[in-house]
Amino acid sequence: MNKYDKLKKHAISTFFHQFEVFVMMGLVILISIMILAAFWGLVVETYHLVLHGAFNTLDHSAFQSAFGMVMTLLIAIEFSRIIMHTYIEDGREVIVKTVVLIAILAVSRQFIVSEMADISALTLAGLAFSLLSLGITYWIMERAPLQKNRQLPEE
Repeated sequence: MNKYDKLKKHAISTFFHQFEVFVMMGLVILISIMILAAFWGLVVETYHLVLHGAFNTLDHSAFQSAFGMVMTLLIAIEFSRIIMHTYIEDGREVIVKTVVLIAILAVSRQFIVSEMADISALTLAGLAFSLLSLGITYWIMERAPLQKNRQLPEE
């Protein structure tokens, strides 16, 4: 490989890295706006629930709605954290584990916000199997040793 090819590859790599940084920062800004809007919606919803006495009567649907909003916020915050972690550090293994954890949160949220009487047995079984599969995946990933800079076996 001559010097010109190395310089060209370096320029392309640098450009692509800058492009990734630009897109990641844009995503963080957009997700931050969405998180703030969702948080404000949660504050307003909680205010209305308290004002109308829904928490005093222990209205089941009011709690489902509030906790569904909280879970949505947690999922968005974790998603934003993944993007920032990718930008700050290059820990791909950690990112995969966090994505699995976010999927567990999303399926758990579905259990919280759903009316069990309205869900078919097949859908409920699918959600339960998904949660079990994600839990097992996360458990395996937690116990697997992280291998930094893996070397290919020499032939």
